[in-house]
Amino acid sequence: MIGRVGDGRGGSGRARSGGCAVSGLRSSAERRNSLRTFGRDPSLLDPIAPDWVVRILAPKRAPVPWVDMVRCMLTVPPLLGAGLLLGQPGLAVFTGMGGMVGAFGDNGGTFRARFRRVLLGGGGGLVGLLAGRYIELGVAAVLAFAVLGVVSALLSSLSSNLSFAGLQLLVYAAVAAALPRGVGVHVIAAAYLAGLAWSAALSFLQTRLDPQENQPRAVEISVLSQLARELRRPAEAPDATAVHDRRAALTRELSQAVDEIVTARSTSAGRRDDLRRLSSALTATFSLVTAVFDLQLRAPAVRPGLADLVDRLAALVGQRRDGEVRGELDTLEGDVDHAAADDVEAQPVLTALTQVVRTVEGRAASPSGSDRPSWASYVPARKAWVFATRLAVTMAVAETVRLLVPLEKPYWIVLTAALVLKPDFGSIFARGVQRTLGTLVGVVLGVGVVAVVPHGAWLLLPMAVFAFAFPYGKSLNYGLLSTFLTPLVLLLIDFGTRVDARVVVDRLLDTVIGAGVVLVVGYLCWPSTWHPRLGEHIAAGVEALAGYARVAFGPDRSLVGPARRRAYAAMSDVRSELQSTLAEPPPVSRQAAAWWPMIAQLEKTTDDLSEAAARARHPAARPPGDDAAQLVAGFDDLAGALREHRAPHDLPQPASALLDDLAGDLRGLQGIAKGPIGV
Repeated sequence: MIGRVGDGRGGSGRARSGGCAVSGLRSSAERRNSLRTFGRDPSLLDPIAPDWVVRILAPKRAPVPWVDMVRCMLTVPPLLGAGLLLGQPGLAVFTGMGGMVGAFGDNGGTFRARFRRVLLGGGGGLVGLLAGRYIELGVAAVLAFAVLGVVSALLSSLSSNLSFAGLQLLVYAAVAAALPRGVGVHVIAAAYLAGLAWSAALSFLQTRLDPQENQPRAVEISVLSQLARELRRPAEAPDATAVHDRRAALTRELSQAVDEIVTARSTSAGRRDDLRRLSSALTATFSLVTAVFDLQLRAPAVRPGLADLVDRLAALVGQRRDGEVRGELDTLEGDVDHAAADDVEAQPVLTALTQVVRTVEGRAASPSGSDRPSWASYVPARKAWVFATRLAVTMAVAETVRLLVPLEKPYWIVLTAALVLKPDFGSIFARGVQRTLGTLVGVVLGVGVVAVVPHGAWLLLPMAVFAFAFPYGKSLNYGLLSTFLTPLVLLLIDFGTRVDARVVVDRLLDTVIGAGVVLVVGYLCWPSTWHPRLGEHIAAGVEALAGYARVAFGPDRSLVGPARRRAYAAMSDVRSELQSTLAEPPPVSRQAAAWWPMIAQLEKTTDDLSEAAARARHPAARPPGDDAAQLVAGFDDLAGALREHRAPHDLPQPASALLDDLAGDLRGLQGIAKGPIGV
C-alpha cells in the first residue's frame, strides 16, 4: 500500500489505529517507502540504474516454494520416462504437455480450486493443440490465429481461470506445428489427458500432505471468535481506552486480510469471484466489529445468546458452501431475526451479523437477494474488445512473420508473441524485455545441456532440474520464469527427436523476432501506450469516494458496505495501473510518477472516510446534511477537474468536527491536483 502524505493543512497526518482501511494500518517504516520502491523491494541495482530498468530486471523477494518445486519435478520427467520405457518417446511428448499445463496452472489453494483451474487450462490447451493440427499454411493460418487471439482475449475478461485457459489456447495452437505428425487425433487427446490427470493427481496429493490455509478466511474466523468472547465479557463499567484498543486490534487483523486480498486481486488476471466474495464478507465483518464494541460501550452486559450466534457463524465460515452448510446458514439467519425481536438494544449488532451471514452464504442485501454478478456484467466491454483487437492483430502479424522467416520450425515466434502479450496485468514492455533476456539465458542453458548430455534417458535429469526450478523463477519475475521454462519446453517438444545446437540457436532468434513483433505491433503502434490511463483510474477512484461519502453519513446503513467495497476496489485498480506504468520506459514512467502524491493522499482520504463512516453509525454522531453534501460536491468537482484537465473549483468546506480530517484531505487533494492534471 501507499504511504500517507501531508493532509494539506499542516496537520500531523497521524495514522488512526481504529480505521477500517488497509493502508492506514501500515507501520511507520512502510509508510516512508518512496515512489522509487513502490510495489517492489529495494535492489542492488538502485544506485546504478533508473527505476524503470530496476523494475524490469530486479526479481522480487519471495519465499522458496519447496513443495511446488517438488511437485513440478515429479510431473513432466516421469511421464517422459514412462514413454521411453514403453518405446513411445514421441507419444510421451503429448503426455508431457498435458502434465506441463497442470504444473504451470496450479496456483495453490484447495484442491477444488486447483482442479477447476487446471481443468479449464487443460481444456483450452487441448482445443488449441487440436486446432493447431488442422491450421493450414498461408492466409488461412493468419486468419485462424487472429480468431484465436480474439477468443483468448474475450475469455480473459470473464475470469482468472478462463484467462489461463485462453493463454493455453494460444500457446498450444502455436506449438502444435512442431509436434510429431502421423499420430491420430484421438491418440493425441488421450495422451494429453493422461498427462493432465497425472498432474491433477499430484496436486491432490499435495493438498493432502501440505494443506494450505486461506489466511484471510482464517482471520475472519479468528475475529468472529474474539467478538463472541467480547460478548461474554463480564458486565462492568467499560474502560473506553481498553475497548478502543481491542477494537483497533481486530480492525488491524481484518485490514491485513483485506490487504492480502487486494494484493492477490491486483496481480491476478481476469475476474476473481472468490476474492470478491471473501472481500464482501470481511467488509461486512468490519461493520460487525464496530457494532459490537459500540454496544459494549453503550450498554455493557453479558450476552451469551448473541455470542452463541457469532460462534455458530465462525464455525460455518471455513466450510464449503454445500447444501447442508447453506441450510445451517439459513437457520442461523432465522435465529438472528428472532433474536432481533427480543433484544432491541442489540439491534445494530444483529443487523450487522445478518449481513455477514448473507455474504458468507453468497447473498447480499440487494433486491435480487444475491451477491453474484448479473449476466450483463459478463458482456465484454469496450476495453475487452480493444485488447482483443490488439491481440488478434499481433498474433496475425506474428504468424505472417513465421511463414516468411527461413528458420526451421519457427513456431517459437508465435509462441513468444502469445506469452508476452496475452497476460492481462503488468507492463508489456517489461514482459518483452524479461522474456527475451530470460530466453537468452535459457537457450544458453539448453545449448549446454545438448552439448554435454547424451540424447535419451539422460536428458530427464536436467529436465527434472529445470522443472524443479521454474516455480521459484515464476515467483520472482517473468524473466526468471522464462530462464527455467525455456530449456524445459525446448527439450520437451523435441524430446522424440535429436536436438542440436542449431535448433537451440533458432529458438533464440525466434524469441527475439517474436518479442520484437509484440513490442512494435502490440505496444508501440497503439496510442494508449503513449497516453497512459492512470489519470482516468484516479478520477474513477475519486468518483468512488464521492459515492462512498454520499451514503456514509445517511440513515440507510445497508448502502455503506457496498460503497466501501467499490472505493477500495477503485484504489486497487489505481495501484495496479501505477505499478505497471512505472515499469514503462520514459516518458510514460515519468508521467506516472507525477501522480504519486495524489494517489498517496487518496489512500489517506479513503482511510479517513472509512473511519468517519464507522463513527457515524449513531444518528447523533452524524454531521449535518449540508456538510456531507459539501464534502460530496468537493469530491465530484475534483473528479471532474481530473477528467476535464482543469483546476478544481474553490467550494465551501464542511465545518462539522467529524468531517474535519476529511475536509483537510480534500484541500490537500485539490492542491496536489494542480500539478499532475496537465501531465
